[in-house]
Amino acid sequence: MGTSPHRPRARISLEPSSSHTMYLYVLLACVLWGLESHSVPMKIATVASRDNHTAVCAEIQRELMADDITYNGSFKRPQNTSEELCYGEFIKDFISTLKNISTNYNKDCHIEKVYKDMTHLTRICPKLNETKSHKKCTTETSNFLKFKEALQRVVISIEGWKSCKRIKGIL
Repeated sequence: MGTSPHRPRARISLEPSSSHTMYLYVLLACVLWGLESHSVPMKIATVASRDNHTAVCAEIQRELMADDITYNGSFKRPQNTSEELCYGEFIKDFISTLKNISTNYNKDCHIEKVYKDMTHLTRICPKLNETKSHKKCTTETSNFLKFKEALQRVVISIEGWKSCKRIKGIL
């Protein structure tokens, strides 16, 4: 079986034609447009994560773990970190202590960041606004390491919340 004399042969040209060049320009434009459109959601995602209590809690935990400075003195902390109804009061105490540390030891960038993130957390998480609890919220004084451990436990608990919105009668 030979080749049919009536079948046209395909021509392959190695010379660039204007249609090939145009195709490349269109392809390049599509790729650039795609790159540009993908960069916008990343910016939005970064802003949105700042308003996400779990992302802020994760950042606080990273900063606390990175901080290796131990301070002398007595620090107010919750006696029982599982008392979620007291978190508003506990957070107020944590923030006050963190502010004092960051003011007196302004070279500790980790504590400064934790202080700012904790303050931000109270703005995005209405549950953390101090409420008058029917329960007595007990605190005690301890060294800095125990203060830091209590803060980490409370932040981990808050991070596990499904929502930071206040529900009537419930934390």
